Amino acid sequence: MEKTPKSFNIIASFLAVALLMAGAALFGDYYFDLNDDVLMKDILSGVYTGVPEGNNIQMLYPVSALIALFYRVCNGLDWYGIFLCFLQYLCVFIVAFKLIEGRTGKLQKVSVLTALFFFMAGCIGSHFLFVQYTFTCGFLSAAAVVLIFTHDAGDRNLVYAALLIAAAYNLRSEMLLLTLPVVGVALLIKWALTGKEFMAYVRFCIALLCVIIISQTVHRIANSPEDWREFNHLFDERTELYDFQYIPEYDGNREFYESIGLSESEQQLLVNYNFGIDDEINADTLSAVADYAAQIRTDETPLTEQLKNALSLYLYRLRHISLQKSYQYPMTDFPWNIVAIILYICVICCYAFNKEIRRDKKKILVPAALLITLFACRSALWLFIIVRGRDPIRITHPLYLMEIVTLTGMLHLREDGEKKARAAAILLCGLISAISVPNQISVIRAEMQARDKMRDHYEALYDYFADNPDGFYFIDVYTSVSLGEDMSEGETTFSEKMFENVDNSFGNHDLMGGWASKSPLYYSKIRRAGFENMQDALLEENVYMVQNVSGDTEWIRNYYSEKGIDIAMERVDVIKDAFAVYEITKR
Repeated sequence: MEKTPKSFNIIASFLAVALLMAGAALFGDYYFDLNDDVLMKDILSGVYTGVPEGNNIQMLYPVSALIALFYRVCNGLDWYGIFLCFLQYLCVFIVAFKLIEGRTGKLQKVSVLTALFFFMAGCIGSHFLFVQYTFTCGFLSAAAVVLIFTHDAGDRNLVYAALLIAAAYNLRSEMLLLTLPVVGVALLIKWALTGKEFMAYVRFCIALLCVIIISQTVHRIANSPEDWREFNHLFDERTELYDFQYIPEYDGNREFYESIGLSESEQQLLVNYNFGIDDEINADTLSAVADYAAQIRTDETPLTEQLKNALSLYLYRLRHISLQKSYQYPMTDFPWNIVAIILYICVICCYAFNKEIRRDKKKILVPAALLITLFACRSALWLFIIVRGRDPIRITHPLYLMEIVTLTGMLHLREDGEKKARAAAILLCGLISAISVPNQISVIRAEMQARDKMRDHYEALYDYFADNPDGFYFIDVYTSVSLGEDMSEGETTFSEKMFENVDNSFGNHDLMGGWASKSPLYYSKIRRAGFENMQDALLEENVYMVQNVSGDTEWIRNYYSEKGIDIAMERVDVIKDAFAVYEITKR
């Protein structure tokens, strides 16, 4: 059967995806990047409450309910992990297919796919293995931008782009809203440079608005019971306190804490994140502490000073070149920032040296204004996240990706422009990305070794829970994240490997705080275990507290003492020389 150009494009794009998957399998294993993703998986799969739940708190209800449905139909698979990986590789396929779709020669297509492969391996590489729903959301948004720039009258690109954005919004609404301004700039650029399909883009924007309204409506209906409304208020205040503010020390702020009825031992529960033990700590408590912390921070560092510091860091990160030393920290923006700078230069050259523009220099004003708009948009977003103190790679890398695909889209629109500029963009971006591939492989291997050390401890802990089904275990929150001072050299924080030893049965353990604490799911879990609240449950038979072996337990002694309860604590077991299991009894 004779191959058509479309069939070649499909096969070539599939091969690009297959090569990336093969590379991932060669150099590492798939992990949920963070413990947050593990807890979400547990909620969706039924590990948390005993049944797959359609509301996993962090996502909107429509996509959560869909994933939970798969778990209900077939509970033996890691559907959440499959879902995230599928979306990421789908994005790779879409980008690959659309970048070569409009090109005629096979050699040209192969060169574009080669550069794209190196970009995916050299820039995104580790994200394919250490999978996180925030980055996946950004990837979906970037693929939607590619569809926007390659849209032509009569195709369904905008429909597919709307579907990708709908999936991204339901997956991680906050991240989608952060990338949405760049989507808007991409639409403006596409229309301004082509002068076509204005009403199609208007309909697309209306469709996006409908997606947001419908998704939020369904989510709010699912969260309409009073217990969910109360929890969502608490969740928002918890996010503000822990993600964007801090907990002031008790000494020096005693008057404030006493004014909101928070004792020193209760304040310590906020510090160590174990506030789930105290049912009196509610949304109003967290809100008061967050507001007070924000006031102190503003008094100590005025907003103008914060912006000045953020601008300095922003400019440094924009130009700084340094290979990654490890997966996340210390953070570096190479090769993302260099690829973006190269594309800005190539776009400028592509438009500035175009024959039509050289004849009428006024025609450079529109593309110049659009390029300035894009840079202003990216600068505003970066300053926003830096001032807020939330700039991990799961947020910054998607922002870079959005900028890069938008710049690539501007080059794509100049098919009649300066070919040398486009060729230079492909060559230089591919070359920079290729140079980064060995560094990515080194980072991935080091991270795999660090996670193997982590698994040696944490798999022993969770095996201990499974081997003692008659007990119930409340885990100190920071112990659930890392071994702290007990971490061996090179060890990383807790995460879970995907697709290995999948067991979605009810887990006889829970955290003493965290973002799911005090949720309807949390109360459903402890009721299933036979308890009404954590404070009383910890004093019952066959209920234990787990903490790092070197961790100080005075905080819980002080807490019960202030509640008028005299307790005795006995260390009944030690797991892997890392975790201590305590039995707490009332004297």
